[in-house]
Amino acid sequence: MPVENFKINNLDLAGIDHIQAGIFDINGVMRGKRLPVSSYQKIINKGIQIPLSAQNIDIFGGDIQNSKFVFETGDKDGTARWQGASLVKLLHLAQPILLIPLGLTHQNGSSFAGCPRAYLKSVMDMLKKNKRTVKCGIELEFCLTSDNSELKILSQPQSLSLLALDSIDQFLRDIQQITNQLGITIESALSEAGIGQIELVLAPQTDLVQLADAILILKHSLLAYAQAKGMSVSFKAKPNKHLSGNGMHCHLSIEDSNLENLFAKDEVSFKAAIAGILNILTPATAVLAPLPESYDRFQENSHAPTNIGWGYDNRTVAVRVPQSPPEAKRFELRVAGIDCNPYLLFGILVSSMIDGINTMLVPPPPVSGNGYEAELDRLPTDLATAISLFEKSRKIHDFMPETLRQMYVATKNQEIRIALSGEFDEKK
Repeated sequence: MPVENFKINNLDLAGIDHIQAGIFDINGVMRGKRLPVSSYQKIINKGIQIPLSAQNIDIFGGDIQNSKFVFETGDKDGTARWQGASLVKLLHLAQPILLIPLGLTHQNGSSFAGCPRAYLKSVMDMLKKNKRTVKCGIELEFCLTSDNSELKILSQPQSLSLLALDSIDQFLRDIQQITNQLGITIESALSEAGIGQIELVLAPQTDLVQLADAILILKHSLLAYAQAKGMSVSFKAKPNKHLSGNGMHCHLSIEDSNLENLFAKDEVSFKAAIAGILNILTPATAVLAPLPESYDRFQENSHAPTNIGWGYDNRTVAVRVPQSPPEAKRFELRVAGIDCNPYLLFGILVSSMIDGINTMLVPPPPVSGNGYEAELDRLPTDLATAISLFEKSRKIHDFMPETLRQMYVATKNQEIRIALSGEFDEKK
């Protein structure tokens, strides 16, 4: 059958100019190849060859010095295989392209322990065996910029302005075209407090691998669309030091084997899950705030948390319990920045929630009032401190495979070294 007649995920390949296929590296950046449409069936059935070291690239696109996955092993290939992630037709270039996200394996098809997607998949498989389901909704923030546009949303803060959203209507329609293919629902879009800042609220999902796929595909696609329209998208945690940063807030709940909200039925488990999250936040900050500049977002009285506390309807602490009907009872983790890798983020969050419940952890008392003034332990204030705590943490060792953990530490240490040398500013 001609390739042009194949359909997958309701995408008609007729008219597609070329295929872009690749993996998301340890920072969530897509690395791959541009291929002809005639390669479609081969990609789906057999994958493409990509060096294992491509999984472990720093934020600037450079190999990690002294990595055993580069010269020590001859920079050997792995196989990037299609593992069920949504295939997306993108329309930002002169002709449509097909984006095929892949996951990296060894050449024999066995799982590669350094693959973030494989890590999250293993965590979700563990969860399934325990007959539990984690549901996660996302608030995803980013900033649009343009040197040429006179739109007010791109020149000054327009908090909750509907007219500001109208001015970028076509761009929002482009986003909708992408999310429709990803199988995720945008519950709302709003103009936030930063210049050109947009927040997308994604409906809760129970397949967190699919959700992580969707977030990274969406980020990649938005960068491509903005570039094609003479704009740019910033996923920096703090694009402007005087304005709001870009977070990726996670609304989390657990369903039992009857698909009922465990938190609504069991207050002890609800608080134990919160305690599990609080218990891991210090070493996990290296994942939630993954770059040296990520720590600019953690400022006092900025709506970004600086402390390890929780409270009811309190946006000044790390974990907030929103007001909600019982069937929607959940908590919101407010620490993660949009620059984090969702595969790693979700894997750690799910592991820590289940660990909290299994060990029946008890959280400290909830915080009332201004959490910035409360006597609470503080989040690490720089990546060097955070990665040191990450590397030493017994819980992180328990939660993450050794290869992935070592690759992450090596990547972050190289990015820290570049930042301290001054090359960071030159490369931005």
